[in-house]
Amino acid sequence: MKGRRIVVYGDIVADRFIYGTPKRISREAPVLILRQYRDDTLLGAGGNAINNIQSLGGVPLAVSVLGSDAQGQQLFDSMRAQGIDCAGVVRADRYNTPTKVRILGGMPHASRQQIVRYDIEDHCDLTDAEVEQLGGALQERIANADAALISDYGYGAVTQPLAGALTSAAAGKPVTLDSRYDLLRFSGITAATPNEEEAAEAAGTSLFNGDNDVRLRQAGDTLREKLGSEALLITRGSRGMALFERERDEPILIPVYGTDQVADVTGAGDTVIAAFTLALAAGASFAEAAKIANYAGGIVVMKMGTATVSNDELRRAIERDEALPE
Repeated sequence: MKGRRIVVYGDIVADRFIYGTPKRISREAPVLILRQYRDDTLLGAGGNAINNIQSLGGVPLAVSVLGSDAQGQQLFDSMRAQGIDCAGVVRADRYNTPTKVRILGGMPHASRQQIVRYDIEDHCDLTDAEVEQLGGALQERIANADAALISDYGYGAVTQPLAGALTSAAAGKPVTLDSRYDLLRFSGITAATPNEEEAAEAAGTSLFNGDNDVRLRQAGDTLREKLGSEALLITRGSRGMALFERERDEPILIPVYGTDQVADVTGAGDTVIAAFTLALAAGASFAEAAKIANYAGGIVVMKMGTATVSNDELRRAIERDEALPE
């Protein structure tokens, strides 16, 4: 997986974490007062996928839109400081970079709990010039890449025509998709990685009532056929993952790696698709890529905040798991 070049086309979000120690209960209202001691702004959404590809030894090629605001500049500077190719990132003055603000309370050396989260959201309606700029960046980068990853969080950077042009230009190279709200808007992709809720909504069914195994198979088969993809990887939280393939009648059910007592699920889906795409780019089968992604997801949910998995962590987890008796 090291050295594989991955085009990451998607929405980049600022994940902001504000940490405070409990001070007292407010006299104004029955709420906790925190004394702030830390404030982190990290790459989220497609940016988190970029970070994970970098951490796993791959070479991410970013194609996205960021605002010219403080958050956008901070994320842009963060990527450049890591040596990430940002030439395909368009800066839009009118656009406020989406920011997810989480406020956490606890002692500095103890477990911290998320108290509240609020989102600062905007939508970037691309101009013709921006569409042309993004399209050119995608064409140029996929020509010299091993695979592509589409991360659609609904903020406007990802459009169906541009995604379609990317899949066409990929000419057989793997193109994976993570779309939060409009999975079926895209077609021609190699594989998608929705969670259970997203898969159920797109398939028009429910996976939380009745016979879940039967419903899961129906939803997976229906959704993969609608997408026209070669594979579909549904992430199921504490129940692991389910892989549906065009050439396989039954899904592969992968049990969760590690423990189901997770620390934080923030950005876990971004880690999963990053590892999955890198593995496919390196020549893995869908089953191999799904198992690698399962390890990566199991590792990252044991970390607080928007976290990444390193190549060494992944290798150690696989070796340790394979050494255990059946």
